[in-house]
Amino acid sequence: MTTQSTVTDVKGAIDDIVDKTDLFFSLNELKSAGARLLSITALDLGNELELVYHFEKGQSVINLHLKVPKGDPVQSITTVYPSAFVGENELQDHFNVSVSGLNVDFGGKFLRIETAEQDTLIKPAVGPVPFIKRFWGRCREECPANVNAPKYIRQIAEGNPKAGYSTVIEQAPLPAILGRVCFAPCQEGCRQEKNENPIQIRLLKRFTADSCGRLKRDVSRAKLTGKKIAVIGGGPSGVSCAFYLGMMGHDVTVFEKNDRCGGAMLWGIPKYRLPKTIMEEEIIARFEEAGVEFEKGKEIKSLKPILNKYDAVYISIGATDSYKLGVEGEDTEGVIDFRELLTEVNMRNKLPNVGQRVAVVGGGNSSIDAARVARRLGAANVTLYYRRTEREMPASPLEIHGALQEGVNFEYLTAPVKIIPGEPLKMVLQHMELGEPDESGRRRPVPVVGSDFTVVIDTIIKGIGQSVVIPKDFGVEVSRRGTIVVNDNYETNVKNVYAGGDCVFGPKSVIEALRDGRKAATAIDKSLGGHGWPEPGVDLNEFVGRPTNIEEIRLQEIVQVRELAHEERVKNLDEVELGYNSAEALREATRCWRCDWNE
Repeated sequence: MTTQSTVTDVKGAIDDIVDKTDLFFSLNELKSAGARLLSITALDLGNELELVYHFEKGQSVINLHLKVPKGDPVQSITTVYPSAFVGENELQDHFNVSVSGLNVDFGGKFLRIETAEQDTLIKPAVGPVPFIKRFWGRCREECPANVNAPKYIRQIAEGNPKAGYSTVIEQAPLPAILGRVCFAPCQEGCRQEKNENPIQIRLLKRFTADSCGRLKRDVSRAKLTGKKIAVIGGGPSGVSCAFYLGMMGHDVTVFEKNDRCGGAMLWGIPKYRLPKTIMEEEIIARFEEAGVEFEKGKEIKSLKPILNKYDAVYISIGATDSYKLGVEGEDTEGVIDFRELLTEVNMRNKLPNVGQRVAVVGGGNSSIDAARVARRLGAANVTLYYRRTEREMPASPLEIHGALQEGVNFEYLTAPVKIIPGEPLKMVLQHMELGEPDESGRRRPVPVVGSDFTVVIDTIIKGIGQSVVIPKDFGVEVSRRGTIVVNDNYETNVKNVYAGGDCVFGPKSVIEALRDGRKAATAIDKSLGGHGWPEPGVDLNEFVGRPTNIEEIRLQEIVQVRELAHEERVKNLDEVELGYNSAEALREATRCWRCDWNE
């Protein structure tokens, strides 16, 4: 490991001195701002060490300086920047720093030294060769579940997509679903994103599943433990927790109030994005692989009977309610909630009549889904009203683009004031302007005085977000937002009761819910005497050579996915994206720069 003092001679360099209490606050700010961790260096100051965390943001280098007395432990930052395990293992081996909470700890065997034993993870070299490191790749760093995207992309390029399917499942058990609905933060981390040419990682993930024929794999569970775990709620977090616990040898039962699992994936994600047959097949495949029992139509309202029969309980009931608009007339006939509309279409296979003129109020993905579904139900004029600008809109750009293609209109800086009953309905709206930032960091919308106007509407769809409602008889501590309070191990205040997913963190993405389920499964397994599911790490047995033809790869364009024509897709609920065929997937996979190469 190279030691160095403060970096001050780099153009655009920014240096900041922090202490232990401020370190993670600064790290999270940098992460939110898109800063990438470059390395960790250290300077021996005698009685103390100066640790320097180096980051890259745009054209600038940002350095955080932390001074610690020798012998004092240092908290690992791998919970924020997973790739930091490389520098932190070097700190341990080179400076004898005790780093607590490391995701990947090589136990003093990371650096190559002359006296290394043959059973060390990195073998001693002959002659003066440089130290070999192994990288995660930015795409993997940006994935909430740290799915090994570089590896499964290589497996596709090598002609083995089925192996890639299992690689995804190591950290996220639903590749066929994720390949269709994930918002793909991995692609934002792709180094080729700077040239607006990122690898289409989500679609390649889908290809691994589409290549399997059947989604159930021939895999074996660990030796049975005799321990019984109840999972309350069959959404993505519950499915994930149940699968990993089952694979670790426990007897798991999932209790779901509906007759099918899926949670918000079932009722909320439209069929044109996620066909329900594929969703159900993949969930059933994981349950069968892990020996999970499924109790459908079973709503749990109290934990006491469950705790008498099971060694542990995982609560994953999701966000079960919706926020109100808070305006006069919102309970009028013809004003419906987005959950109501999407549930009718996705779960009950009904096609409600929404008329020709539809207004959607909101700016999230569910609002976009409701607007696009309304177009498919025959509405000729669908307008989405959002009180901020497109820049602040929480919906994914891909969803917004799809809605625009399908003829959905967007009215920004507009909010409802009043709904007037009648046939047709009338909605009074007002224009907004952006003021100072609120607690979320977004600029607060402020009404423009005298800007009211009225529109005539057949159906108004409320889509301003979901809320969490926890049954009182669960007895778990809840926050002011109504979400369940847990510690870092997903434990609630009730012994042997854990929780995760939307009912803890509020409405989040499918990949985040799957991560919660996996991490909670590890915590539960450890509490029952196990070792937990293996944490994401680097496969040191796989050597990845640095590509020698980067410039040639750089010239290759994204392989665009085939889609239904715009004029055809609004006529039905058929899947819009048609996925890659083998030739297309191969071309896209071979564009990867292999940023996780060995150095």
